[in-house]
Amino acid sequence: MRKSAVAIPIIALIAGAFGFFIRQTELNTAFESVTGLAKRNAQPTLILIGLSVAVIVLAAVFAIIAGSKYKAENDYSKVFAPKGYLYIGVSFLLGLGWIVADALYLLNKSGTALSFIDIVFIFLSAVAALAVIVLARGAYKGRGGNEMLLFSIVPSIFFCYWLIILYKNNAANPILLSYCFQCIAIAAAALSYYFSAGFVYNKSVTGRALFSFLVTIFFCAVVLADNVILPIKMIFAVTMILQFVNTVIFIRNLKRKSEI
Repeated sequence: MRKSAVAIPIIALIAGAFGFFIRQTELNTAFESVTGLAKRNAQPTLILIGLSVAVIVLAAVFAIIAGSKYKAENDYSKVFAPKGYLYIGVSFLLGLGWIVADALYLLNKSGTALSFIDIVFIFLSAVAALAVIVLARGAYKGRGGNEMLLFSIVPSIFFCYWLIILYKNNAANPILLSYCFQCIAIAAAALSYYFSAGFVYNKSVTGRALFSFLVTIFFCAVVLADNVILPIKMIFAVTMILQFVNTVIFIRNLKRKSEI
């Protein structure tokens, strides 16, 4: 499996890069210039849907095969145990970048009245960014205190909250295609952090965790093409890179079922 540790996430990332360019083309050509409605059977849309289905199916197949032969230990600090300082260094920088995105989001909203929904969004997002650093530190040290039990669930709560907000803001939007990939990316991220948190609580779900990681990498790459503000793109980018790194370490630390 160690040979696949880098190869599989890279394939997901490459597929995401293709999806990004197809999504750009779709946004530029697959919508009516006057009404903004999606064109029926637009080629970029069909290609992107086909690519998305292919990635989901292949990720599921790989996760099933890996889960049938290998198993992740019931300990977060062992499942995501890094070799060297690189992991915690990258996690710290990405967590810091996430906090910068929150600050930019706050500045973006400063010209208007800051709603309670925005305040909760910024708060949860900032705590989720801090959680990334805390979890990386716990994995690096090989142990975690009670703070890991709390921080491990924050990212999934944040993405669930974000998904609710996105749906609320688009409740009257008839153009589902304009935001559906964001919904999928956010939902995938929520699941990936949910399954990651399971290892903190000694609940190992090898196949489902691996599947959610790969799907998150792909869809977060795709939605970077969407017409959203910079802070939102930054959070998607940070999530994509984090889950890429986590997937590499996760696969490297898998053990054959006969060894556990």
